[in-house]
Amino acid sequence: MDAVVIDEFESFDVIDVPRPEPGPGEVLIDVSRVQLSVTECLLYRGESVAHYDAVRRRIRDEEPGARLFGHEFCGVVAECGPGVEGYEVGDRVYAPGKIHCGECPYCRSGYENYCPDTEAIGYDRPGALAESVRLPTEPLRPVPEGVSDAEGAALQPLASSVLCVADAEIDPGDDVLVVGAGVMGFQCALLAERFGAATVYAADVRDRPLEIAAANGAVPIDATETDPVDAVREATGGLGADVVIEAVGGDQTHATEGDDPLAQAFRAARRGGTVLQVGHISGDVEMTPRSARSKAVRWENPRKGVADLGPGTDTGTLAGELVASGAVPIGEYVTHEFDGLDSFGTVVDVTLDKGAHDALGPAQIVLD
Repeated sequence: MDAVVIDEFESFDVIDVPRPEPGPGEVLIDVSRVQLSVTECLLYRGESVAHYDAVRRRIRDEEPGARLFGHEFCGVVAECGPGVEGYEVGDRVYAPGKIHCGECPYCRSGYENYCPDTEAIGYDRPGALAESVRLPTEPLRPVPEGVSDAEGAALQPLASSVLCVADAEIDPGDDVLVVGAGVMGFQCALLAERFGAATVYAADVRDRPLEIAAANGAVPIDATETDPVDAVREATGGLGADVVIEAVGGDQTHATEGDDPLAQAFRAARRGGTVLQVGHISGDVEMTPRSARSKAVRWENPRKGVADLGPGTDTGTLAGELVASGAVPIGEYVTHEFDGLDSFGTVVDVTLDKGAHDALGPAQIVLD
């Protein structure tokens, strides 16, 4: 089967590799679509972001190259290994979860989301940048009827957004500000309203994301014309937002002062409010602990993977149901699709420079 292999940073090839056989508790998935994450693209360029050490080690040690990336995908179960339950050949699936060690104190006590020894798809083991991928069933969830392959490949970020908003603990009637209306910012804005927020504000510097957010019920704030902090304070009678979701990430300098997105989130939050950190910050940021203490702001870093929301569903399952019902239209952010694994380099370029390519979300690779 064909697969993308990377023999050094910014260098890839598509080669024929053995088709894997599923072991006990595993399935073999024929990949339909892959959506690259910004983190994967930055790692391909050699940036020192999350998973950099694992990626560098695999590039150095594996011949003829490392099979990396591809944790955002959808596909069809082609084979089931011994002992597989809950999945059958022909099922469509995606992978919102993590592969936990099952042995640490967190895993043994039911706190798998905090497992320090997870195996990450596409980083620690081969991902879906191939015609087929072999995975245990633990991280998988079904792709419901009515969800397209393009939406299925974009489901993993939505599952993360569901978990983020659940961890924000939004109360009915809350005012919520989302700083950054990209893929996850847009999703968090819509989910915040569905989790009980009275008013959701979405701040961005780009017209199209603001238009989409407004069309889906959020109050848009054009940050090129209006200070989001001033706008939210004015709208809330000087209090500020109950919950602020920072969904920009990237290079920032200060967490509590100035106009960086993270500082804006902190300044826009009311006293006793919550700042939810969704965006991945590159490097370190400064902060003034005295300011954080005086406002008594809860700074929340959401859990990773899939978490139960009750006895009947979990975040990964709910994500698929929300798309199938039309409640969260994630397909609007799938604007660029390319055929075949050979398009990997182009997909990286588009995903990292969306503005130059007029893209809203990450680009996707079509395999079937």
